[in-house]
Amino acid sequence: MDEQTVSPRASAGESQGWRERLADKAEALQSTPLAMWLDEDSPACRARAEALSWQWGPLTLDASKQRLDQETLQLLLDWAESRELHRWREALFAGEIVNPSEGRPAWHAASRWGRECPPPSGSEAAVAEAQAQHRRMAEIVACIRNGRWQGATGLPIRHLVHIGVGGSDLGPRLVSEALAEAGAAGAIGVHFVSSMDGGQLLPLMERLDPAATLLVVASKSFTTADTSFNLRTALTWLEEALATDEAEIRRHQLVGVSAHPERMAAFGIPEAHQLTFSEGVGGRFSLWSAIGVSLAVRIGMPAFEGLLEGAHAMDRHFLEAPSRENLPVLSAVIGAWNSQFLGIPSHAILPYDSRLASLPAYLQQLEMESNGKSCMRDGRPVESATCPILWGEVGPNAQHAFYQLLHQGSHTVSAELLAVAHRHGAWGGRLVARLRDQQRLTLANCLAQSQLLALGDEAIPASLQGFLAQGYRGNQPHSVWLLEALTPQALGSLLALYEHKVFVQSLLWGLNPFDQPGVELGKRLASSLYRRLGEEAVAPEETVRDIATERLVSRLTGVMAP
Repeated sequence: MDEQTVSPRASAGESQGWRERLADKAEALQSTPLAMWLDEDSPACRARAEALSWQWGPLTLDASKQRLDQETLQLLLDWAESRELHRWREALFAGEIVNPSEGRPAWHAASRWGRECPPPSGSEAAVAEAQAQHRRMAEIVACIRNGRWQGATGLPIRHLVHIGVGGSDLGPRLVSEALAEAGAAGAIGVHFVSSMDGGQLLPLMERLDPAATLLVVASKSFTTADTSFNLRTALTWLEEALATDEAEIRRHQLVGVSAHPERMAAFGIPEAHQLTFSEGVGGRFSLWSAIGVSLAVRIGMPAFEGLLEGAHAMDRHFLEAPSRENLPVLSAVIGAWNSQFLGIPSHAILPYDSRLASLPAYLQQLEMESNGKSCMRDGRPVESATCPILWGEVGPNAQHAFYQLLHQGSHTVSAELLAVAHRHGAWGGRLVARLRDQQRLTLANCLAQSQLLALGDEAIPASLQGFLAQGYRGNQPHSVWLLEALTPQALGSLLALYEHKVFVQSLLWGLNPFDQPGVELGKRLASSLYRRLGEEAVAPEETVRDIATERLVSRLTGVMAP
């Protein structure tokens, strides 16, 4: 395929008409109380609620508690079409250059393309390579889970330590936690290490059997400092504990996953223990690639393949469904409406299922690293707010932490509440009744908090009026996601939906969501400061000095001195 760069034909000025009309709608709707739209006895309210709720596969999106009417939604969808959504979407899946700053396509959808469905024209080679790596990954996973993988001393592997950071950690960690119940009894213990300070690694070194521990180093570049330092510490632990040389450890107890096989080979990882993925797969989009090998060890290949199936189904939905029924497109334009036109700078992710505890952190990276930018693809400054600040916590825990601010504080916050309808099906007897009671209580809290966020004081029933303090502000716009069950397929669909949401919003704002230049300079500054803290000589041109930092360096070198 002759790769070509996609560039927007529509200038920012050509979408100005939509912006002006949306700005007028925002001004009109800012002061409209959500309670006015939620009257159960009103036919118009019932019709609006029906029109702002969508169901696809295992997912239901209820956006009826957004500050939104059907006319505004149509304007938002027209805005997306004016930004050439159809053409960019086709370019994404066909492997055209949608990451112009790095001159790359974005191949994350190719990483999960189904075998039964012909790939889009232009993506055939990328899909074939991803499927070949999945087959290699399946062989490694089977060898580990079946007890056939032996360490340097001949002991079967019973523990796996996944060393990565950012997208090489957050995605596999999230899904490993969310689908832990999918793992077979007696499966390999899988542990994730990302913190550069060694704080996560140290307790593992204290309690795991080094002779039965396999290291998986996951790094797209294979040069990330955080990952490299954790890896070297872990290798030193194994070398000293097993009284063998590090080269032997690397041959038996190290698996590498990277876009650079030559760097893995230079490090001493045997080719048979290497897994690769394309440079066109961004780190925060890499869950579906060989980066997921540790996750697959934890939950098993059938569950991992179910995850890919769910994501691929969402890819097809995103490609084929009309915008008015397209969940990623709808989620994207509603989010852009809140941040850009309603001026809401903060967005809370509130899962009402503890298995999704890492979802806020995962989405923080996915959305803020992708669209947390103030320069458009062509280098011009953006003309409006872009990605909001994402934060969140498991909903029931958050109710005892920051919901006070949501309900009675002075900040307007948009939100997404996520709930899972069915769980605990594997349990029986009296215990299942207790667990179902807890699940029913969790769902009731999700619905109650959603009602209170929307209605404020008007949510106080007549029987409690005069007995409860008022001052619930209400009118906090939010959506509610319902999953039928937290299956691999449902989770794969949800995470792929968020990826496509990010892509659509990047089109609305004219951004490149596939690079992250804002994280690079801090790493370079840290390199020279690292050497200075070790009291090494640093050339003047390699560092930038300011009085505050100089005082801290002086203090630290004094404290750290042996």
